[in-house]
Amino acid sequence: MSFNLGIENLGKNRINENVALLTNASGVTQNLEQNVEFLIRKGFRIRRIFTAEHGFYGTLNDGDDVKNETYNGIDVVSIYSADRKSIKPEELEDVDTVIYDLQDAGTRPYTFISSLKNLLITASELGKKVVVCDRPNPLSNIVDGPVLKKEFVSFVGADEFPLRYGMTIGELAQFMNRNIGADLNISKMTDYDPSRYYDNYMKYYVPPSLNLNSLDSMFNFSGMVLMEAANVSVGRGTPYPFMQFGLEDPVDLRSDEFEGVILRKTSFISLLNPLKEKKLIGYFIHIKDKKSYSSIRMVATIMKKLYNMDKNLINLKKLNLNYGSDEMSKWLEKNEIVTDLYEKINSEISEFMKIRKDYSLYRFPN
Repeated sequence: MSFNLGIENLGKNRINENVALLTNASGVTQNLEQNVEFLIRKGFRIRRIFTAEHGFYGTLNDGDDVKNETYNGIDVVSIYSADRKSIKPEELEDVDTVIYDLQDAGTRPYTFISSLKNLLITASELGKKVVVCDRPNPLSNIVDGPVLKKEFVSFVGADEFPLRYGMTIGELAQFMNRNIGADLNISKMTDYDPSRYYDNYMKYYVPPSLNLNSLDSMFNFSGMVLMEAANVSVGRGTPYPFMQFGLEDPVDLRSDEFEGVILRKTSFISLLNPLKEKKLIGYFIHIKDKKSYSSIRMVATIMKKLYNMDKNLINLKKLNLNYGSDEMSKWLEKNEIVTDLYEKINSEISEFMKIRKDYSLYRFPN
């Protein structure tokens, strides 16, 4: 048996249905055939394409309104703008099944997950079927970070699972569907070991969005998304988003404070806010060992130092949304170290893992 993506295993029994496709440019086969062409070649009738944040080509900045367009003569309908985050009922009137095929980032605030949850809700209300085409979790099955609390559910926090959730998008769909009840099917991958990484399977990397332009940026994003609540550049507007960070006043860090990475001092000018067009001093992150590196733990240490430098550097409301609770905000105010924060995190993860086992599609970690 050889490795296949979920899109490559999609059942041929659906070719007599009218389908819609929620996707972007990351929805490719192993040989870089776009899923739209792949499905048409297999005989599927695609009525329309839906696309989420960052647009069909994944080239728009975070928060930018996505406009409608066409792709090979098929309408591409945006479900991401200031006043819209989901599919409208009338857009599914001539559709039997919606196929979801997007590469996720392995981190909760990445909004493709919330678009999937909204799809499940809409499909459940309308009696439509959903098929999620599974893809590797780029960060493997390692679970890290806080579990979101129900009162902090938002479009950057879809459900009660950890910041780095360690599940495939198919497994996550099943988890979110537990309280929705949509007619959901997962087109599983074959010969997939969840403890391995994206580049163990995929020869080519197609960025799902503009600022996740490498696998290293994805690994850093799982923690650095928290740093976006601070008046600090995380490299957006530079060639190395989420691979470097900086601010006007330097923060003193040592590489030996963190496992699995080397921090190299650097200086750069970002073309985007925050701190647009200012000379910044910071660090470039070089990943030595994926398994031992926790971006979340590293960023917690950095956030504590920033808070101690100037508490006004951090927007606590935004931090709470990305973190999924106010636990980090409370921790910043206390005279505690990262180990104290992680006692709470590890307890939450332990409880989550008991639930997560029920939604596993592949070999579950011991």
